[in-house]
Amino acid sequence: MLTVTRLATLLIVATTLVVSAREPAKVAGKWNGALQLEAISSRPTLTFVQDGEKLTGTYQGYYGASPIEGTVKEKEINFTVTYTIEGSKIQAVFTGTVDGDSMGGRVEFEGAGSGTWSATRAK
Repeated sequence: MLTVTRLATLLIVATTLVVSAREPAKVAGKWNGALQLEAISSRPTLTFVQDGEKLTGTYQGYYGASPIEGTVKEKEINFTVTYTIEGSKIQAVFTGTVDGDSMGGRVEFEGAGSGTWSATRAK
């Protein structure tokens, strides 16, 4: 009987670990960002709304508020920011990883090159 109890306990622990490893990182809320391209740098504020793996929100930067749409799967985050600059829409694609209260990775700007980005959770 003791062996069955141990086996059941191990199974419960293993199942819990597998399920928790597949949950998306929790990124909802306000983040202080840093963006570095070849010719420019900025310090935007990102506000994420999270529904499971789906992300929406607002990127507040040099050109004002722009919408965020993306996903977070486990620790991998991907989102697009659509800017309206002088009447033209430009997209930036952000990819990276989340590690607790920090995140960062690469960004590709339509027509403006690529660079790096990072963010820390606002306190």
